Amino acid sequence: MGKGAFGKVNLAIHRLSGKFVALKSINKTFLSEEASKRKVMQEFNILQRTRHRNIVRLYESFETQQHIVFVMEVCGAGDLLTYVRKRRRVREDVAKHLFKQVVDGLRYCHSRGILHRDIKLDNILLTSAGDIKICDFGVSKLVKPG
Repeated sequence: MGKGAFGKVNLAIHRLSGKFVALKSINKTFLSEEASKRKVMQEFNILQRTRHRNIVRLYESFETQQHIVFVMEVCGAGDLLTYVRKRRRVREDVAKHLFKQVVDGLRYCHSRGILHRDIKLDNILLTSAGDIKICDFGVSKLVKPG
């Protein structure tokens, strides 16, 4: 499906639920630097704390000798950057609907003390139903009120 800075994402069927899931596999050899480890742990901690219709869901995680694997919700329609590029133009009513979902997801994050800090079109995914899911919380920050 995709390849990020640390690993790749594949699709599989979750044995317990029977649903399609995305497997984000992070090769541990890329985690030799402390900053890289912090980034992965930060994303894990934040995704564990969130439950919102506009934020990608982490179902579980596990480790092998070579990889850390996140089992996540599938967003089968790709990212918003690809969506916009394919269409060249997005109708105003569609743009409003998508933007409202992004704002709802960010509002939820901020209410939980989570700052994403890397919102861009390729960090906003679309489900096959056309709903927005914010992803990639690697550079996010948890903050206390005030």
